[in-house]
Amino acid sequence: MVAGCLLVGCSRPQTELSLKTYAEQQDQKKIAEFYAQEAIRSRQMAQDLFRRVKVYERLFGPDSDWVAGTRVLAESYEEAAYEDERAAARHLAAAPGAAVPGEVRSDPH
Repeated sequence: MVAGCLLVGCSRPQTELSLKTYAEQQDQKKIAEFYAQEAIRSRQMAQDLFRRVKVYERLFGPDSDWVAGTRVLAESYEEAAYEDERAAARHLAAAPGAAVPGEVRSDPH
């Protein structure tokens, strides 16, 4: 009997969070957190690459292909960070109970 109940409780189908939708049934705060973490990672990669640009400038000269390519890559990571931050903000705004800009909430007490 206990084993049967345990199997039924464990056999519930798992649902994946859709990162592209704003459906109310999705956990928008979790999705926003995911995008915020991705933005942090991308920004760290960009910073690391910008430091590498400085090293390559000393090693190969400022007009080197190494410098130009690394700079482009760093800028693309920076742009990805901005995009992830914007996605996080959109999902956070879609979360149930999120304040609408300019909306004044009354104190429930």
